[in-house]
Amino acid sequence: MAPVDPHAAGATGAGTRTDDGAVLSRTVERGWPTVRAAWTRKRMAAAIPLDLTVGGSAVGTPTPADSRAVARQADAVPTGPKARVPRSVGKLFFSDGDLDYVCSAAAIRSPRRNLILTAGHCVHTGPNPSGIPVIGSLIDQPRFFSDWVFVPRYRNGRKPFGKWRARTAYVTRGWAENESFARDQAVIKLRKRAGKKLVDVVGGNEVRLGVRPAKKRTRIWGWPAAAPYQGRRAWRCDGRTKRINSAGANRDASLRCTMTGGSSGGPWMLKRRGAKRGPIWAVTSRSVSAKPRLIAHPLGRVVRKMVRAANP
Repeated sequence: MAPVDPHAAGATGAGTRTDDGAVLSRTVERGWPTVRAAWTRKRMAAAIPLDLTVGGSAVGTPTPADSRAVARQADAVPTGPKARVPRSVGKLFFSDGDLDYVCSAAAIRSPRRNLILTAGHCVHTGPNPSGIPVIGSLIDQPRFFSDWVFVPRYRNGRKPFGKWRARTAYVTRGWAENESFARDQAVIKLRKRAGKKLVDVVGGNEVRLGVRPAKKRTRIWGWPAAAPYQGRRAWRCDGRTKRINSAGANRDASLRCTMTGGSSGGPWMLKRRGAKRGPIWAVTSRSVSAKPRLIAHPLGRVVRKMVRAANP
């Protein structure tokens, strides 16, 4: 694969390679008033999901067979007024040229208190956006997306904690240059809002690295937006994970869940007795269409490197 050009066209702002060779970054320069005006309620509602199948291609909606499977096996649980979504979890909006996309994300603890964690493919296209072998990267150049906005606890267009605009996005070189599913993670540094930092407003989640993928009691949060879901509210899936080696990377984690496109980047939280939520140990990366399951890879040391790059 050709190495990604950090100055690739299609992204907003000046790209830089950090001192840590495992991380690429993109600083967003567009003014906040412009972004705030651009991301209207109507535009947010129209944004489409960007998720990956096990094959690695981006998908917007499942096939009819997938939709029937979801209807038969509705494992995802909707949230309502009494089943509160954590304030630290939210919907992520971003753009690629004229197209608007959605993923999911969560605030994490860090020294600067202004970071969210999501999937790498919600930040960067990877080395071959077109999916065409050999010459694909020449036809459609690898690039960062742009204009990320995080909306904690988004529901039906409501933004109870406001819109938080990105300052800098960080992605692993493993994803950007090699499309490594084991490195499909990203960190986004957010700007202050009304003089306050994100974690001071919504709280931050602990991050746990190196968790073994099998038999972990886990809760997944996400904003599925592909049929039969509509992206209007958060859903969750609970269960014990299984280890899987056939979904793109060895030692992946798998959990039965019917959430569809838009749930990428959503946090996998360890469930602890008596605790409202446990630490994040993975983020949704891919789905298996034949059997409604979500796939993630346990967070590794490269996530710590991204956090350090974002909080020098």
